[in-house]
Amino acid sequence: MTDRITPVTMPKWGMTMTEGKVSGWLKSPGDAIEKGEDFVEIETEKITNVVEADTSGTLRRIVVPEGRSAPCGALIAVMAPAAVGDDEIDAYLGDFAAPESEEAAASALTGRTVEAAGLRLRVVTAEGPPEAVPAVLLHGFGSDAASWMFNHEELGRARTVHAVELPSHGGSDVDADCTTLDALATVLGAALGQLAPERVHLAGHSLGGRLALRLAAELGERAASLALIAPAGLGPEVNADFVEQFVAAGRRRPMKAALQMLVADKDAIGSDMIERTLSYKRIDGVPEALRAIADGALLNGAAAEGAFEDLAAVTAPVLVLWGEADEVLPPAEPEGAETRILPGVGHMPQMEAAGEVTSALARHMEAAE
Repeated sequence: MTDRITPVTMPKWGMTMTEGKVSGWLKSPGDAIEKGEDFVEIETEKITNVVEADTSGTLRRIVVPEGRSAPCGALIAVMAPAAVGDDEIDAYLGDFAAPESEEAAASALTGRTVEAAGLRLRVVTAEGPPEAVPAVLLHGFGSDAASWMFNHEELGRARTVHAVELPSHGGSDVDADCTTLDALATVLGAALGQLAPERVHLAGHSLGGRLALRLAAELGERAASLALIAPAGLGPEVNADFVEQFVAAGRRRPMKAALQMLVADKDAIGSDMIERTLSYKRIDGVPEALRAIADGALLNGAAAEGAFEDLAAVTAPVLVLWGEADEVLPPAEPEGAETRILPGVGHMPQMEAAGEVTSALARHMEAAE
């Protein structure tokens, strides 16, 4: 191996990702790449994400072409100065040792179950420095902890970060009675008492944002900071067409149409995400629970009820991130919060603009300590 050659490997985002597909190379062999520049698009079980260069250099060889898949940790390209000969690169490729198993490319995330108010909730955790204030991430309607797959581990470098799956979502218990904001917040509050019994940073997306807002209002000084990504309740009414299509969809085509409303780049919705979502909706009790949550916590003003009163009660600094092209919850700038509107981004900023959102969340949390 030579230290003049830099490997580019298939990333691993989240606990369940075992491979990725190269959906597009944004650079060609011979092109210069600057640190932080997007240079390859990877399709995951959620959406297509761009990979930023960790270092500056020259792309010399593409190992995995567009349309091909590779295991996490596998070599997909190499970067090297022009002075490095092709024979040296060939030798490097021959000697490169890819992970021998899924465990070799294991995620830093761990999953477990906590019991809260009589329900078992799945929690995915990135363990960070124990002296730092921990953070809790709450996903949106119909989603799961994997919606934070592009942010979770990076945020965990500075602190322990728990992504909690809401009742009737992901690997948490399905409960058709836990479907209002009050009921959901009660269960999540009980979980917080175990995960972060002292101070905690809260971040939530969409419905998870509304729940994080309620929890921050209830926690008072225990809430170190609050970050809301496209939060329900603080802007225009939730797009009922999206909710109704998502709840009703039982086949690929209508589900794809519903999921495409979440993102600005419609091509970012891959077949894996469609199948994963359909599989989730086939779990006993899930369709009925989603219908009840939509009615009890999102639609017809349910999300907005008490939202601005909750915001006024929050003592922690509040950051709001919103996609300019959000079709589900059009952006707003609530008074009393620092708001950033992200251009060219839809309803999933934490996935569509992962690097920018992760950096913003990290800075917001650090500044609050």
